[in-house]
Amino acid sequence: MRKENQIKDYRISDIIHYRSLPELQTDDFLFLTKIPSLFEPFSINPNYYSYGLITKGVLKIEIDNQLCDLSPNSLMIYRPNEIFKIIEIAPETEGVFVLFTKDFVNTLSENIFTMKSKSFLSYGVNVCFELSSKDKESLLKAFNTIFSLLEVPTDSLWESMARNLTSALIYQTDNVLKNYIDNEKILVSKDEIIFRQFKNLAMKYYTKERELNFYAFQLNMSVNNLSSIIKRASGKSPGKLINTLVLNESKRLLKTTNDTVGMIADYLNYCDIYTFSKYFKRNTGYSPSQFRTA
Repeated sequence: MRKENQIKDYRISDIIHYRSLPELQTDDFLFLTKIPSLFEPFSINPNYYSYGLITKGVLKIEIDNQLCDLSPNSLMIYRPNEIFKIIEIAPETEGVFVLFTKDFVNTLSENIFTMKSKSFLSYGVNVCFELSSKDKESLLKAFNTIFSLLEVPTDSLWESMARNLTSALIYQTDNVLKNYIDNEKILVSKDEIIFRQFKNLAMKYYTKERELNFYAFQLNMSVNNLSSIIKRASGKSPGKLINTLVLNESKRLLKTTNDTVGMIADYLNYCDIYTFSKYFKRNTGYSPSQFRTA
């Protein structure tokens, strides 16, 4: 149970090592033309951006508690500090994905981050898009053209070539997705940065820490200031966001494990079964036992 729910800080090099992929010339960039069947059974907190699409098979992922069931017309995106977990990769699934850190692209004097304040890489943009067949083919052609140039590392200029080609791919993707994105939902403010930090902390510590004092201390601000910022950025109070994590995990454990109610209460840091049961019934209308058998 605990292994399933742990969240690990992750770098591109960690993916390469875990899945036994060929080493590249930089730890800040990776491209995939084959989808490895081996994947991490735990959630990860990436320090890099990643996006791509599948062309065959099934890929199910969860990004910040949002389930994405990818089809051959789906484009998936995740960003640093968006908690990511692979749920399923069907055998013989194929696709194209690129992974890169912001520093990798920022080495170029002009890049998507310096040229545009808002793009598909910005927070607030969807994590999954269903593309038209025309847009899917256009992007797939761009991926394949660029990846074919990077297939064989040639010399010391390969990394520079990778930076420029990745930048070109990002611009092309941004151009294709402009008609799929609601610009009013893109968040680039300081509030959003703090909201991302809070969300990341909450997903790491919600089973043990539910007092706002803990999160305010971690973020070096007052409880009132934290509450105001989270409310502005998400429309919900920080307490409600934490409660949603606790409640969802309670429901999952009750439905998918054989752990006793007492074990679940202990894992979620409740002092006793009575307190946990009272909390659960107040939020769902059912006792834990009733919910489990419903």
